[in-house]
Amino acid sequence: MSDAEFIKVKYRLTDQVAKPGGMTAELANERAMRELAALGGDARKAIGATISRMEEMVKAREATVDAVYDESSTVLDIAGMFNQRILCDAAYSLCELADRLRTIGRHDWQAIGVHVSALRLIWSKDKNVGPDMKTVVDGLWALTDRFNPT
Repeated sequence: MSDAEFIKVKYRLTDQVAKPGGMTAELANERAMRELAALGGDARKAIGATISRMEEMVKAREATVDAVYDESSTVLDIAGMFNQRILCDAAYSLCELADRLRTIGRHDWQAIGVHVSALRLIWSKDKNVGPDMKTVVDGLWALTDRFNPT
């Protein structure tokens, strides 16, 4: 019977991590935040344009709830990157409303319009969003909860 032989595998990544230099997680985070802040103006414009498209959908009343969902999801994605929690919550409520409307096979343009108007209001407040907007979002969720698919 032969003896077991252990072979230690040497990974190149282990050598690279052990070398001095590189950057700390704190430095990487600071750089990422700086780069993200540089995109803030473009992100605000994109959110504004998306809300405008949803306002047009509400006026025309011809779009599908899937289209409303997609646009609201875009607002949610962009606002989430910039930690705009109240705007995210309002957009998420509209996503949920669109999903529930799709599930029950219905369009309710008044409910969608209320959500879009709230998104416009919250977006226009920018960084001046206070506790009063939390109350608005709570109202949006109360409206969304009226459309229960079960």
